[in-house]
Amino acid sequence: MKSPYLCLVATLWSLCIKDVLAMDPWEMTWSSEAFGPDGPWHAVSVSIGGNNAKIALYPGAAWTSEILLSTICDNTTISPHCYGDQAGLFDPDQSYSYDNTSLDLPPNGFWSNIAYGYTNAVPIYAKAHRALDSVDIGGAVAQSVNLISISQGYQTYPGGKNYPLQVGVLSLGCPVINQSFSSYTYPINGTFITSSLYEQGIIPSYSYGMHIGSPSLGIPGSLRLGGYDSNRALGQVSSQPVDSGAFPIEMIDISIGVATGGSPWNSSNMTGLLAHDNPTLKSGLKMMVDPTNPYIYLPQSSCDAIAAKLPVTYNSDLGLYFWDTTSSQYTKIVTSPSYLAFTFSKNGVNTEEITIKVPFALLNLTLEAPLVTTPTQYFPCMGTDSNPVLGRAFLQAAFVGVNWSKGDWFLAQAPGPDSSFIENIIIINPSTTSITGSENSWEGTWDSFWTVLSSANSSVNSSTSFPQSSSSGTPSAGLSTGAKAGVGAGAGVGALVIIAAAFWFFLHRRTPDSASNQDSAATQIPVRRAVQRGPVDILDTKRDSIYELDHDRGLAFAPTSQTSGYGNSYGYSPMNKQNVQYSSRQPQSFQQGPYELPSRLSRV
Repeated sequence: MKSPYLCLVATLWSLCIKDVLAMDPWEMTWSSEAFGPDGPWHAVSVSIGGNNAKIALYPGAAWTSEILLSTICDNTTISPHCYGDQAGLFDPDQSYSYDNTSLDLPPNGFWSNIAYGYTNAVPIYAKAHRALDSVDIGGAVAQSVNLISISQGYQTYPGGKNYPLQVGVLSLGCPVINQSFSSYTYPINGTFITSSLYEQGIIPSYSYGMHIGSPSLGIPGSLRLGGYDSNRALGQVSSQPVDSGAFPIEMIDISIGVATGGSPWNSSNMTGLLAHDNPTLKSGLKMMVDPTNPYIYLPQSSCDAIAAKLPVTYNSDLGLYFWDTTSSQYTKIVTSPSYLAFTFSKNGVNTEEITIKVPFALLNLTLEAPLVTTPTQYFPCMGTDSNPVLGRAFLQAAFVGVNWSKGDWFLAQAPGPDSSFIENIIIINPSTTSITGSENSWEGTWDSFWTVLSSANSSVNSSTSFPQSSSSGTPSAGLSTGAKAGVGAGAGVGALVIIAAAFWFFLHRRTPDSASNQDSAATQIPVRRAVQRGPVDILDTKRDSIYELDHDRGLAFAPTSQTSGYGNSYGYSPMNKQNVQYSSRQPQSFQQGPYELPSRLSRV
């Protein structure tokens, strides 16, 4: 006969197991509005404080959420219009749970440099406090969430002009469950929405998976806490270690390609753009993937190499490139299957690669007031000597996720506007170190959007590699492929001429002096000169220690645009922005296929 106590234990155990298995990833709610002034961008909707103030925030920060207070609009010096009203502002006086006194640590009400993300290319200077308050994400509430509340602030663009802040950022966790702060009496724990839901048993793991999508192209955002939608991760998925809350990855190259059909250029595949005119980048560049920063932040030489292939002009005030919308080339590029490709080391090793393709349709973004007086289409590459970062512009086309418990983050290709967006939700378990993506065709998720160009739009050549500059600044050795071909053709013509001359001599018995001389040498294509632009120090991977919170992204920078939070700053010389076209000979083919899967829930 079984003991009644044993039966009771077995029953309770089965109920616990059932509850654990019943935990599903939590779906975050996206705002019905899109935000700028350099997007449009999706943002998630949350309620903060005891009065449940509804606010839209850009998701994806690590460690600390930055929120804008209602007092930010009191200062009309920068702008008479309050641009922060659209996303919503938080009034701490209306929240009974708001606490900005327990944490006597910087920023503690003084003006200082505040970092939304991991680059300081557009520094934010703000008056802010550390604080704790509750955050409701649509029915699940996280208490004592770690906040930096900004009462006054602005951002300074490369031209030196200040612009108002508009939208805050939401932290989705960090490598620890809670952020512990020292006090005079006892430690105070600040938490994050992801860790709080995990500790409450609402989600199966301390993790998330996200694709921010694109409002202008109708690609909805997707953010699941404790799991991910595998239909937002197409093909292979790269898994690599988290670095103190940051998502670093080694970028090998940047290229321009065409998925199918003709090319707007003389080539359908142009490689070598990362290290063009900057040989120190030949071995690659460590990038940070960061959803809280808007642009693609690269060395100036890399941005210029890409821009040289596009109908754009550089705006030095904003440090961005404006599309020439009157150019026929502009229309071809942003509506055709043309893309900017980023190639990385896969899984943190140098023997495998993964490429994320960002169609130029997603890089045709809009600047609005207060950055410009009239809406202006722009290409979101910003040259910087701060940390190189792939921000929201890149993540429109990429899936990003993380399992904080194991310290691994994930990167994959994301779908385009033709995706069915049928969800296939996968649970990330606490022990998960790698995830799988969908086998859906990436090209298939763009088919009806693209206008495929005829092959007449491009030359017979289909692959071009930008030559790397020699470190000595002297011309590169040897002849180019075109020059060698020209010499070969000339030699062939010369041989035919000699035979013809001999035949003429045999028939007419003419003297050699009367024979016609013919130049058999082909015109040699001039060798391009390679000019070194200046040294570049490769960034180290450890953050500067500031206060006891050396891992806190919000205090990573001193108040200067020249400071690198991951090491010494590094500089780049001005670049030659002339358009140069090259050609090559390798055709490309891309697999097409089905891309719809039924919705279901799985575990990894």
